[in-house]
Amino acid sequence: MSDNDFEVVRGSGNIYADLGDPDADAKQMKTQLAAEIIAALDRRKLTVRDGEKLTGVTAADLSRIRNADLSRFTIDRLVRVLNALDRHVTVKVTRMPKRSKEPAAASA
Repeated sequence: MSDNDFEVVRGSGNIYADLGDPDADAKQMKTQLAAEIIAALDRRKLTVRDGEKLTGVTAADLSRIRNADLSRFTIDRLVRVLNALDRHVTVKVTRMPKRSKEPAAASA
C-alpha cells in the first residue's frame, strides 16, 4: 500500500459522533470526566484503595473508571467523584451546526 491508498479525514473531536453513535455527547462527557478522575488520582499518587477512602466510591468502581468501563456510571456520579477529589466541574453548552437532511455517503 502506498500513501495514496488512504484518505485523511479530520475528526470532529468526538469519536463517538464521528462513528454515528446516537449518545455521542453523553459518552464524550463521561470519557472527559473519567480522564479528569484518573488525572486527579495520579497527581495525588492515590491507589484505588486510597481513592475509595477519599471518595466513597468502591475500589472496583475506580478500577472500572481507570479501565474506561463507564457503562455503570452516570454523568452526575462521575461529577460527584470529581467533587470528592476537590475538582470543580463546569459544563459549556453550544449551538450545534445545522445538519444536512441527507445521510452521509459511505466512502469506499
